[in-house]
Order: sequence, then structure tokens, then C-alpha cells
Amino acid sequence: MYKVLILDDEPLISKGLSEKIDWTGLGCEICGISSNGFEGKKMIDELNPDIVVSDIVMPGHTGLELAEYIQRNQKKTIIILLSGYDEFSYAKEALQHGVFDYLLKPTDKDEVSYVIKKAVNKIEQHRDKEKNYEYLETALQESKPIIEQSILYDITVKGNINTHHLRRMDNNKITNGKGAVITIQLYDDLHHTLSFQPIIDSIEKLFLNEGIQVRMITHDLQLHILPSLSQTLPNKVVEARLKEVAERILYFLSIEERLIVSIGIGGLYASVDSLHTSYLQSVIALSKSYFTGMGQLHIFDDKKLGQTNNQLSFKSTSFVEGFEEWELEVLSNRFNELFEIFKSTFDKTPILNHCLELLIKLGLVVSKWDKNFELEVGYEQLERIHTFDELRDFMYEICVEMKHHLYKTMNNNNLGLVEQAKRIIEQQYSNPDLNAQFIAEKLNVSVSYLSRTFKKETEENLSTFLTNRRINVAKMLLDNTDLKANEVSKKVGFLDSRYFGQVFKKFTRTTPSAYKKIK
Repeated sequence: MYKVLILDDEPLISKGLSEKIDWTGLGCEICGISSNGFEGKKMIDELNPDIVVSDIVMPGHTGLELAEYIQRNQKKTIIILLSGYDEFSYAKEALQHGVFDYLLKPTDKDEVSYVIKKAVNKIEQHRDKEKNYEYLETALQESKPIIEQSILYDITVKGNINTHHLRRMDNNKITNGKGAVITIQLYDDLHHTLSFQPIIDSIEKLFLNEGIQVRMITHDLQLHILPSLSQTLPNKVVEARLKEVAERILYFLSIEERLIVSIGIGGLYASVDSLHTSYLQSVIALSKSYFTGMGQLHIFDDKKLGQTNNQLSFKSTSFVEGFEEWELEVLSNRFNELFEIFKSTFDKTPILNHCLELLIKLGLVVSKWDKNFELEVGYEQLERIHTFDELRDFMYEICVEMKHHLYKTMNNNNLGLVEQAKRIIEQQYSNPDLNAQFIAEKLNVSVSYLSRTFKKETEENLSTFLTNRRINVAKMLLDNTDLKANEVSKKVGFLDSRYFGQVFKKFTRTTPSAYKKIK
């Protein structure tokens, strides 16, 4: 049974999670429950749970702090965060701390069970993977090349450095010098290893002609090259030589093999520890072909990274805030403006991240109106799109579909919205804080949307309707009671009797005192 630890400062949430979920049927058991982060952290250390279900905001340590702690100290433990809609701004930070999934409050029994099933599957896959590693370690003693390739792939592409492997496999067999990962993207249908072999042989020969030893890994339609040059060579010399060979590869494949490829070169590595970083950088460099087209060489440059993330976040946030209100034509214009900024960043990875984040946030906007709405687009689907223009078209189509769904749902939910607003006015006209913003918050809609809907159905502004109601009540009080004008003012929600007099005169063409005398 997998151990589950529940952390939430709301007793009803903890009780519901522990009692309403069929944990045994999911192959799990509750090993502990706590209502604050300090105790939760202690229980994580003592109980070593497989899964932690934690609220984001609670006394002691927050869920994000616990996620960061687990990521550093309990890498095998899966953490699932509970959050409300208003806490979604934490999602991006949570991704950095390896959070497995999000559950929005109030939790749904089926949704919780579904997420726990996914977590259990991941744990089982991880344990199967560990068993596979044990098998690889045994097979490695027999010096099988295919096992060495698998280990090299894990280290370089996945970033998994297993100390047992490194003890059994001499570092010199991985990289015996200085270099940089060179990633070649092939666009023809050469995804089978056998189809790669003639290309691999030709590329290896080009490097050997330059006196450079290389190891290579194939992955989908990518070929990753790990060259090894002398550790004594200056970095600039290494970079220049690798660039020169890469240019020859580009030319050779184009002329001799009639293949159009793109090449990305990562930053330098000098040991096995930095192989994965260099690989990631080569992929980032290669992603520029997403914008420039095929058949070019791109070299990683960290100077430009991170300069535009704030701008992207700001523009994306503005788009989400206006999504509910904008007409389709305005939405289209704002979408094009946003994607022009995306394109100017010239960096595929943050664009895909921002696109996914944008879709998630738009999905939350739609789910305010349709609780059953589910977003069916994931990062892998975005990643499979070949060019930026295709990404823009895909994203636009999804946004328009979501907008049409939102239109339809809002129209269905609008039935009674105006009547609810009128009822709030009738019940709280004496409340000095009562205004369009107050009513909109009560009805969980935006001010502009409420005002527009009210105007459309009544042909009267919401603020005018509210003031009319207050003045009519004031006239009734002046007619039927002995209350003075300043007392009536407070009864109908005006704290400033002078201002009340001005408004009263505007609507009745006389002052409250004069009106009372007339009556």
C-alpha cells in the first residue's frame, strides 16, 4: 500500500479527503493528517510518505515551501497541491518545485481519485524504472554497447546521473575531454535507428578527420553528438572548432545526402555533470529554427534568456483579464499583438510554457461559468507543432473555440442575472458600499459584463437604477415619516447628506426639505 499524508488547515477538507475517498481501492492508506506546515514537514521526514496532498496556504510552512523541501530532500515523494481559484497565480512557481498536480477547492471525489491514480501509476513506473536500472547494472558488466547507449541517453537527455553506473562505467567512456552537445534535427522520416546509421557513420568520419572523438545518441528525429577535445584547449578554440565541423556537417548532409537539417550547439561541458545542461542548451539553440526555418546552424547564447519573460507574463495576464469581455474582433486583434511579442522573443521553450499557462488560465475563466469544462490540450501537443506559425494558428483556433463556448455558457447563465442584481439592490439600498462593483462581486461576474447585461435587458444603466431606487425610497420616507433630510440620507445609503441633497434635486428638481414641506 502506498502511504498518503494529508495536510490542510480546514478540518472539513481533511475529513472529506480521508473518509470519502476509497483509498484502499486505489492501493493507498492514510499514514497521517496535519493542519499546519511545521508538523507536516516533521511528518514527511518521519513517515516518508509516497504521496503528500497539501493545501497551498496554511499555518507554518506553505504548500509551496513543502514542495520545495520535498524536491530537495524526498525526490521520490509526489506532492499534490490544493488551491482555490484565486491562488492560481502560485501555479507557475509550483511547477518549479516539481508539484505533480493541482486540485481546485472544493475538491471533487472523482477528480481526487483520478489524480491519485495518476500519482500511483507514476510511482509504479518509477519503481519499475529502478528495477530496470538494476538490470542495466548487471548487463553493463558484460559490456554490452546497447546498455552503454541507454545509460548515456539517461545521463545526457534525461539528466539522470546514477552513481552506481558511474562507478561501473569509466567516465572516459562517457566523455574524456571538453566539448559541447551538438543536436541535429532531421526532418525526413528517418526515425528508425537503422536509418540513422549511414548518417552517423558519415558524421563520425567528419569528426575523426579533425582528430575529434565523438559519441552519439539517437532520439526520435534528433541526433545528439558528444565530442571530446583536449581539456587544455582554450574554450574559444573548442567553440570555433565545433562550429566549423557543424557547418561542414550541414553542408555535407545537404549536398551528399540531400537532407535538410537544423543544428543547435549547446554550451561547453568539461565533465559528465554538465552534459545534460549542454544538451538542454543545444535544444534551446535548435529551437530558433522554429522561427527561421530549416537548414541553419544555431549556437546557444544565454545573454538573451530571461529578458522578455516579464513582458510575456504581463501581456498574457492582460489577455486573460479581457477574454471574458472582449468581442471576437477585439479578441483577435489582441491575440495577434500578443503573438507578435511571443515571436520577437525568438525562444521556443518559454513561448510553449506561456501558451500552456495561457490556455490553463483561459480554461479557469470558462470554468467559472461551466463547472464541467475541461481543457484537452497539454504541453506535449504544443511541443509536437513544427513551426511558430502553426502554433499561432493552433492557439487561435483553441481560443476562438473557448470564446464561443464561453459566449454560449454565459448566455445560458445570464437568465436571472438582472433579477438577482435588482434583488440585491432591493435588499441593500441602505448600504453605503452598494455599487456596481459590490453587486458584480456578489454575482461573481465582472463589472463591465454586469453593466452591459443590465443595460441590454432594462435599457437603463445599473448605477441609474440604483440611484432611482434610493431616491424613491427617500421620497417615501419623507412622505410618511418625521425623519429629517439628513436622517433619510443615511437610510438610503448616503453618508454625506449634502451630496444626497444634490442627487435628490437632480432626480426630483427640488431639495429634500422643500419636497417634505410640499408634501
